[in-house]
Order: sequence, then structure tokens, then C-alpha cells
Amino acid sequence: MIRHHATIITAMLLAIATTAQAQISHLVRSTPEAEGIDSRYIKQFFDSLMSAKSTYIHSCIIMRHGHVIAEMYPNPWKKEYGSTMYSTSKTFTAAAVGMCIQDSLLSLNDSIDKYLSQYIDSLTSDTVRHIRIRDLLTMESGLPVDTKMRTHETEWLRVYLNTKPKAAPGELWAYDSIDTYILSAIIQKVTGMTLMDFLQERLFIPLGIHEAAWEESPEGISCGGWGLYMKPESMARFGQLLLRGGIQHGVQLIPSWWVKEMMSTQTERKNYGYQMWQFKDEGWAQANGAYGQYIYVMPAEDMVITITQCNHGNVPFHRWINNLLSSNCKPHPLPPSRSLEVLRKAQSTYALRPIRGERQSTKYNHRNITLTLADNMLGWTALTLTLNYEGVKLRVTDKQRRSYTIKLGYNEWAESEISGYPYCPRPFVNNFSNLPKTWHVAGSYAWSDANTINLRLHWVDWISSADVSIKMQGARATLVIKPQDTGKGLRTKAWLR
Repeated sequence: MIRHHATIITAMLLAIATTAQAQISHLVRSTPEAEGIDSRYIKQFFDSLMSAKSTYIHSCIIMRHGHVIAEMYPNPWKKEYGSTMYSTSKTFTAAAVGMCIQDSLLSLNDSIDKYLSQYIDSLTSDTVRHIRIRDLLTMESGLPVDTKMRTHETEWLRVYLNTKPKAAPGELWAYDSIDTYILSAIIQKVTGMTLMDFLQERLFIPLGIHEAAWEESPEGISCGGWGLYMKPESMARFGQLLLRGGIQHGVQLIPSWWVKEMMSTQTERKNYGYQMWQFKDEGWAQANGAYGQYIYVMPAEDMVITITQCNHGNVPFHRWINNLLSSNCKPHPLPPSRSLEVLRKAQSTYALRPIRGERQSTKYNHRNITLTLADNMLGWTALTLTLNYEGVKLRVTDKQRRSYTIKLGYNEWAESEISGYPYCPRPFVNNFSNLPKTWHVAGSYAWSDANTINLRLHWVDWISSADVSIKMQGARATLVIKPQDTGKGLRTKAWLR
């Protein structure tokens, strides 16, 4: 009966999906002044984002009163590129939990033993069996955090659920993505479909989100706590849905009471709701992913702000939003301003800086240099640099024996489609499952001396960036690989062939 009820709801939503998609094929654009903000404050905010030394900004969308009033995609990023969401994925999982509760498929106080008993050994303490849906949502399962398990194990549920707990459920707050993964497994159990398929029908199609994908575990379960992949505009659509209490074009996609619960503090130990961070003083809620994937939902200002980036430092985004945007929101439209043209010009010219140096070496021009590499974080086993009048190309072979060419621009970005995976800061078993089969990388090069060529690479439809320095030393070479996610360079040995 419960499944029949859920099927009817799904059918009703799918019936309206075509109409809804026609209405939202594009987010509606407006100007900052028309929605009550002077364009000069938007530009100051964007300039601040670009000035942050420990981050590469990939995109930012600002919405007010349901309209996009400003957006930026610094070259070589583009609005059509997707990105991995990391822990911003958790907020989408929480939305699915609320839908399942509304459908009477589960409840907050259900214990995990009700759904996943087959993964819990008979010797496991009752403490683990009594972990509730609520405890998973608030990161209070009591189980110890294990960030390495996903890198080595294939039976994530069994390994995690048979770990000795550190505390009783609800007594210890510890941020752990596997808590959210368990929620995904439970959703799959009660709906008969993966979390991704469930949200595809119930949320993504009605919102006009077509490109979304979700990495799966070796167990065939959407990862839940990470692994969602989508475009910045899709993030903005979801943020706007939360701002409107789960309603899209008159249709209640997420229960309004549940949206309120998600965006309210649910644990005294942290400013944390149901898979969302809370800013009590401002009344904001935030979906937050590693390296700075953000969705800010700001009810008092009637604003949504999304940011994608690769960040390894402490950047005062919160203060900039407060001082430059929130404090300058007016309840009425403003007259047209000359600042708008200045903002529009800046939006079209923002760019990440290519690597700097000389165009050519006095020693290694017009030839090919082939290197065999020691083990390294990029997973490259060999590379060939082609140096000629037409520019520089990098031919890479990786551990999976895939070979592809990366074009490198001088004082500009050259873009290439590649068959290999982007550099992944957090490698797990089954990384990139269910995601696109081809990827894109933008590259630039310059020589710092006759023997040393420096590369800057942006995997533009993922998240990661890295600088690579190659210093030739006779029959040997040294690579220094500096990924943006850490900001730290690591040396790798190489040999000329």
C-alpha cells in the first residue's frame, strides 16, 4: 500500500514535469538594480572572490527575488561545465529523506536495524542497531569517523555498521559522509530505486535539471554524502527551491515543513540542521562541499548565492556576503546605474591567470621529450612534451593505460577533450562511476629557465587544478606537482627515454 501511494505521487509529478520544464528552460535574468542592489557592490564582491590567493573561483551565481542578477565564470571555466559537489550532495540526500517521510516510507525515529539488518552481524552491539534516521541526518550516529575505509573496502555498509561505536546515538557529533551514505542505502531499500533515480523523477526532472549524475559505491548505491555532479545553474535552481519552501511553479516538490527542518538547527552541539549548516545570527542556511562548493539560502534577503571553486585556505566568503551584499539589499528597485555597465564588462572579462614565464627555452625547442614517471598523485606513468612552432602539447599515459593529448597555451588557455580522468583529490573505490566518459582540461605553459617548463592545468568540468614543474637534468628529470586543493608541491622522479 505504501509503495502504491509513492508510485501515485511519482506519476503525478511526472505528469506535470513537461509543463514545468517548459516554464524553466532558463533561469530568469534581471539586473541588480531592478532587484534592489547597486551593481557596484556586486562587482566588489566578484573582485573579492577573484583576489583570494588560496582559491580558484570557477563560478558564482547571485539570485534575488527569483531572478539571476549577476553571475561569473572566470575563463577557462564556462557556465555549461558541471562540477562535483562533494558534501553539498548531502543536502540533496536530506531532501530525499523528507520526501520519503512524507510518503510514509520511513520516519525520523526508525532505527537502521529496520532496514539494514542483513549488514549488521549478530555480535554487533544494540547501540549500532538503535541508530535512528534522525541521528544520521544530524551526524550523531556515534560511530567513529573512518575516511580511509572508502579507499580500500568494497562492502561499505558491512564494514561501517560493524565498527565499535564511540558513543550512543545522539550523544556525539562527528561529521561523517558515511552517515549520509547509509541514508542513501535506506532510501534505495524503501523506494526500490537508487537515490539518483528517485531524485531524477521527483526533483531533477521537475526542476529542469538534465545533466545531474551521481557516483555509485561498489555496492551499487548512490554515494549520498558526496559524488553528485551538476552545473552551477542546477545548484541555483535547488537553492531557489529551498528558499521557496520546496514549491516549484505551484507544485510542492519537497514538503515545506521538511525544508524548514532542514534549514533549522537540529543539534545543540553544532549549528547544523538536517545535512545543512546554519548561520543563526543571519538566519541563513548553507549546503557546503569540500574545497568550497556552496549554496547559500538567505530568506530575509530573498537571495540564493552559489559558488564553485577549488580552495585550500580560509577565505572570508561569509564576511564578504554580509558586508557587500546582505547589508546593501533594499526592499525596492533602484534607479539604473552606470555601475551596471562596469559590472557587465567585468563579468565578461574575469579570467584565471595562466602560468607566467618565457615562451621558449634556449635549449629544448623543436623536439619531443619523453619521460617515464615514478608513482605520482596524478596517476601519470609517462608523458611526452612536443615543442614546436605551433605551440606545446603534452601527451599523457596514465595507470589505466589511457593516452591523451593536452594542448598548452602561452599567456592563454588552450582546451582539450581527454579520455582520462581528472586529478581527484579524494580517491575512493568506484570514483567516477556513472559520470561522463570524457572530460576537458585547460592548460597553459611557460619556461622559467632553459631547463624548466612549468604547466598550469585546470580540469574545467570537474573541480581540480594543479601546477606541474618539469626540470630536465641530463638523462633524468624532476617533476614538482602542486595541486590547488593542498597548495603544497610534491617531488616526483622521472627518466628521459
